[in-house]
Amino acid sequence: MIVELSVVPIGVGESLSKYISDVLRLLEERGVKYQLNPMGTVVELEAFSELGELLEDIRKHLEMKGAPRIYFVVKIDWRKKGTSMEYKIESVKKKLGKS
Repeated sequence: MIVELSVVPIGVGESLSKYISDVLRLLEERGVKYQLNPMGTVVELEAFSELGELLEDIRKHLEMKGAPRIYFVVKIDWRKKGTSMEYKIESVKKKLGKS
């Protein structure tokens, strides 16, 4: 499944890039395939249970880094046959005649 996460630590100041880069390091350590975008991060996961564990790890990590509050936005695309980030992008490019 493909999941888009927006994780916003609240109460830590205006600039969040150091917190986001910490979360990306966490994803890398876990071996999670991800793609950063300007408004969030897209990850590929196998199961909803994996997502729950990941969100809890992110929460613990940011809390440890001093975030007193964290706002999460989660969007999920689950398909029975499965899919990938690259497939979805290439499908749109093909329809635009750009592939």
